[in-house]
Amino acid sequence: MGGVEVGDRPAHGWLRTQITTWNVALPSDPTALVTFALLCLVLVIAAWTDVRTGLIYNWLTLPAMVVGLVWSALAGAYNEGWSGSAQGFGGSIAGLLVGLVPCALLVLWVGLGAGDAKLMGAVGALTASWQCVLETLVHAFLVSTLLALVLMIRHRIVLRTLGRLLGAAMLAASRVKPTLPEDSPRVPFAVAIA
Repeated sequence: MGGVEVGDRPAHGWLRTQITTWNVALPSDPTALVTFALLCLVLVIAAWTDVRTGLIYNWLTLPAMVVGLVWSALAGAYNEGWSGSAQGFGGSIAGLLVGLVPCALLVLWVGLGAGDAKLMGAVGALTASWQCVLETLVHAFLVSTLLALVLMIRHRIVLRTLGRLLGAAMLAASRVKPTLPEDSPRVPFAVAIA
């Protein structure tokens, strides 16, 4: 018998069994599929540009916010009529604000990039869910912390970084904004968001 086999079954049958066993299912609602596709497209492009250039561009985030607002209203109208349109638009506005405002404050206080804040706003607008944005933000901070640890170990700068963190904490306690060194490796936050 030709082809790849797993045990006594052909591989394609085994794969079909595994997919069924893993319960892999995409949403049956076509608007949810489009939302998922738009979100994936924006996040993949943002992560790619952030890794390659260290920037998340306005040509990506600002149109994504507008598309999220419009799409949420259209999806709401498709699913529930005109009242659903208002509900979808309102959810999108709430998601945009919950993603954008806290991250904008972090841009001012901590040094998070403005592109990262706008990307979180776009995630909120596209998902039309402030809860999803908060969960994404928490997970992104956890993943970015792990990425930072990996970068510190890889560049052998763990002790130097800990010293800088202690100095920054002391400056913050004295209400002086610390300056960030230019020679440190940068964590691509868009990768953590994606």
